Amino acid sequence: MNQLPAVPNLSLTLAVPRDQVQRMLEAQIAKGFDLVKQKADSPQVMEQLKRRLWDWTVETCNHLKTAFESEAVSSFFSANVYFEPSLKFDDFERELDEFPLVVRGKVERLQGLHKVLLVIPEPPRGDYISAQTHQKIYHVCWRPFELAQYGQAIILAVKEIEDTILEFVAGNIQDTGVDLVRKAFDPETGLLYDKESSLLENQSLADLLAGFIGRYRGMPPNSVLEIQFTARVISLASNLMYMLETRRPKKVEQDAPPIEFEFLKD
Repeated sequence: MNQLPAVPNLSLTLAVPRDQVQRMLEAQIAKGFDLVKQKADSPQVMEQLKRRLWDWTVETCNHLKTAFESEAVSSFFSANVYFEPSLKFDDFERELDEFPLVVRGKVERLQGLHKVLLVIPEPPRGDYISAQTHQKIYHVCWRPFELAQYGQAIILAVKEIEDTILEFVAGNIQDTGVDLVRKAFDPETGLLYDKESSLLENQSLADLLAGFIGRYRGMPPNSVLEIQFTARVISLASNLMYMLETRRPKKVEQDAPPIEFEFLKD
């Protein structure tokens, strides 16, 4: 039915975690099948279905743009579906025959992506790049970086580090920015202060995080920056994220109380 292949011949790479892409594809496939199941008994209902098809196509394209590094995937999905046209003269009857073919053609493209999803690489790719680029930083920064929105990429990297600190302190600190870091690493009350490490080690990590957040947190999103400078800042953010994750609070596991069985008691 389709002249285009079921799966695009592209160098595919995911931009977000694989499980998120899988859930998105399954949800959009289900919406496509719902369109096919709808029966139009009048031209007015057919117009409503055509508007729903347009909305579904636009929504799916936006999801695909954020799920894959290449925008060619969304272009592949939105391309025309080719089929043998209906020979009926009445416009409404002809649309009744052709509408399901259009929807099924687009659904087949999503199903093709869903089938090969397990073999599409997740970022960052390779041991060397993976060791340099933290996944959290990569996922929030790659899109604005590819669009040359370098100020926005740095702001998102700073926000990701700040959000991680807030997650680790479990909302017990209401401050933000540099004050958040100082309270989190306070030698007496700091939740991220590691008593097994020396005072110098704790202070050094706190200074690095506070300096990074203080330097780049207020950067305007439309700042004119060089690509090399932005890449170095993102690499620094990745390194700080790896260091910060060593301070993730450990879960305190309590021993379960012993179970007593009445029938064993004498």
